[in-house]
Amino acid sequence: MRIPRPARAAPADEKVSLLREALDGWRYIAAHRGLLGLLLLFALANFTIGLVYVLFTPLVLSFSTSAVLGSLLSVGGIGFLAGFPPNVLILGIAAFSVYFSIPIVNGCSQAIWLAKTPLELQGRVFATRRMIAWSSLPLAYLLAGPLADRVFEPLLAVEGPLAGSIGRLIGVGPGRGIAFLYMVFGGFILGVTMWAMLYPRLRRLELGIPDALPA
Repeated sequence: MRIPRPARAAPADEKVSLLREALDGWRYIAAHRGLLGLLLLFALANFTIGLVYVLFTPLVLSFSTSAVLGSLLSVGGIGFLAGFPPNVLILGIAAFSVYFSIPIVNGCSQAIWLAKTPLELQGRVFATRRMIAWSSLPLAYLLAGPLADRVFEPLLAVEGPLAGSIGRLIGVGPGRGIAFLYMVFGGFILGVTMWAMLYPRLRRLELGIPDALPA
């Protein structure tokens, strides 16, 4: 396969600072609202996935064994709305569905970015894009524990504020607050997805931005 070699944006002997290259990548993304919307969608999705990953182990161990946890981890992940009554089968189906969809989603996104970004800018744009999209993961890792321990678990304790309402649906006690957190952020990411579908610049991204074909 012949790999094209695009002309350099700057002469080989000209030194360009890392900050300037990062700003070039950001300027291109910011100038195309559809790409900016796609980037924001993935950043928010990554934040939610980060919460799910961190809290998956304590959720499963709150109603099952470490052997079952190992089996579920081998299938991978967890569905965003699997916070309903504890059921290993539901978790297994959700985990398989999520992990089956991830390569499809990422593949579609990567194809769009490759088609819409000029070759000479792809390194700078992709570096900026990944920095922003993945920076939400460590934030989720930092917030997951405090959110679960200090906010959601007390809400669904045996005598918690939501024990008589949400607790009747998903139960009360250890782990049920985490399940409720999954439901809340599952609803959040569904809302973000609906926003993405209704945002014209993002919905018509492939038509609104011409392909950056090489000369």
